[in-house]
Amino acid sequence: MANWDVTVDEAKQRVYLKLGSGLSVEEQAAASDACIDAAKRLDDGFDLINDMRTFEPTSEEALQEVERGKRGLAENGMGAAVRVVAESTVTQMQFDRAGEDAEDYELAKAESVEEAEKLLDKRREQASQ
Repeated sequence: MANWDVTVDEAKQRVYLKLGSGLSVEEQAAASDACIDAAKRLDDGFDLINDMRTFEPTSEEALQEVERGKRGLAENGMGAAVRVVAESTVTQMQFDRAGEDAEDYELAKAESVEEAEKLLDKRREQASQ
């Protein structure tokens, strides 16, 4: 079983990405592919919640796949992302740096998925006013 998961809520126009610990390059590539495929199913301006509470530092090759995933999401119209922060500060910094120049979408951090959902719901509400 993979140590990651991607689900899509088409009604909310939201992608949920959960990254676990010890992802291989192949697993990170598969997670990035799944995110990009999900992005193609949604309208421009969709949101992403990235639950990376158990994500751990990874190899440089796997970080290149993280960067590819970030670029793919941005190129397919992602409007905002909220990262549910990793327990490890090193991990968080490593993930933040990978492909940061591709992040032309709104980015926030939260302590839980529930907090991330509230932030994105509030953003949508303000945008519709």
